[in-house]
Amino acid sequence: MAGISGPPEPGAAGEGLCQGPARVQELLAGLRGPVRTEQSAPRRARERESRAVQALVGRLMGRVHESDPRLFTGEALLVGSQAQGPHVQAESSCSDYDFLVPIQFCTPLLLLGSLYRKLFAPKSGLPAGDSVGPPVPVYRWGNKVVVDYNQLLLGDLLERTSGDPDLTAADVAAIDRQHAQLSKSSINPYAVMSQLWEGVQAALAEEERDPAAGISNLRLENTVGLTPISPAVQLSLEVGGRAVSIDLVPTIRGKVDMSLEWPRQELSWLSAWGDRERGTVRGKPPWNVEEIYGAGTDLVAKNSYWRLTFSLVETRLLADIDADGGRRRALRVLKQVNTEQWAPRYGKVLTSYHLKMVLFWASYLYPEPQAWATGLDALGTLLKVLEFSLETRQLPSYFLPSLNFFAWHRTKKENALRDVVLEALWREVRLMRCSPEQYLWLSYGLAQPRGPEPFLQRARELEAFRVEHRQHFEELKHLKLSFDTSLFSELDIR
Repeated sequence: MAGISGPPEPGAAGEGLCQGPARVQELLAGLRGPVRTEQSAPRRARERESRAVQALVGRLMGRVHESDPRLFTGEALLVGSQAQGPHVQAESSCSDYDFLVPIQFCTPLLLLGSLYRKLFAPKSGLPAGDSVGPPVPVYRWGNKVVVDYNQLLLGDLLERTSGDPDLTAADVAAIDRQHAQLSKSSINPYAVMSQLWEGVQAALAEEERDPAAGISNLRLENTVGLTPISPAVQLSLEVGGRAVSIDLVPTIRGKVDMSLEWPRQELSWLSAWGDRERGTVRGKPPWNVEEIYGAGTDLVAKNSYWRLTFSLVETRLLADIDADGGRRRALRVLKQVNTEQWAPRYGKVLTSYHLKMVLFWASYLYPEPQAWATGLDALGTLLKVLEFSLETRQLPSYFLPSLNFFAWHRTKKENALRDVVLEALWREVRLMRCSPEQYLWLSYGLAQPRGPEPFLQRARELEAFRVEHRQHFEELKHLKLSFDTSLFSELDIR
């Protein structure tokens, strides 16, 4: 990779797509070393905003707990980029805050394994109380946690009859009664989400009577209620005149252990990587596996299912992974470019969460310090893994490696458009690896292509691909995605 040098020659700048030279200089400075922003006005404003948002959510959850203490604990846990550090905001975007809202759920769960078949009638509710003797057996179905009610209700009967039951009328009646009892006592994710929405709506009415200073235009986005596929209870507001978005998601804490599949050594994805990186010796990942297991995983209510979330584990990993901040600085640059350049051009196919997975895998594949010695080295390591993932259409979840973020279960048309965008992003990353500095000046519209011949050739190929598929990019950006097919809801199972 080429080194970092100065800005383009005078007269080389073109039409800027975002903040212009100041933005590129900021990104390059971030790669050169730590940027002292402790006393900067934007930094202080973000800190004030974060304190105001967390205080607001704390008040709202306190009122929700008072209205329904048997269900809600009154807590709210900040997760995501705002809690983990490398948060990126485009100049015109709002600040996004994600909170887990713990609920009261005391029934132990026993994760028996993974389902590789679709249940005839999948049950997303988790039995609670005395309806089933603890622990309740559950299965992982993709990133969902489900109960096989047929096995739960018929298990004793099948055992007594050696798997060949001859059901009597009394047996059927007993099974029907058990099924009704289980359904009545189950903790249903959509019902919990709806109760949270009702509680927040009432809490907002109290907040409006005594609003906090600096907060205005506070309202529920889901004004007429929720649908079974609502991803969260969503609030919008302004803090100090800046737009803020808040997502509140119910969560069940500490009932499912980390999968014993993690960390796995033998993966087809890593085998393919090993073929390309033959001779590379992989060392020890930069985190304490036992402590990560201890952090565990949680469940969140999303799209009518309880789903596994690793938000708190991710926060712990990021703390362990990056003592000097070099990896976070490189991740911040990639997030900034994706937010300000790639997403506006191609649509939101590559997300900040995907880039975080790239960081985890890159740290696992390249634990040696020299891969992260400088900001430029760290960026190069991330780009190397990202390029391979885009080329092979393989980006597994770091925690559930059988789930591939680049495998969509969508229509044939949607999948074809996705493949075009993934190839465009692969070409972008391949060009960026040649010369990060020249790429940044070029992508922000501040210079004409220049540099070594490989960079010029790849720049020409990228531009030709953009022109050829411009209509496809616009089509994907305006496509209304089919039911339950977001990148975070339906993932590949292999």
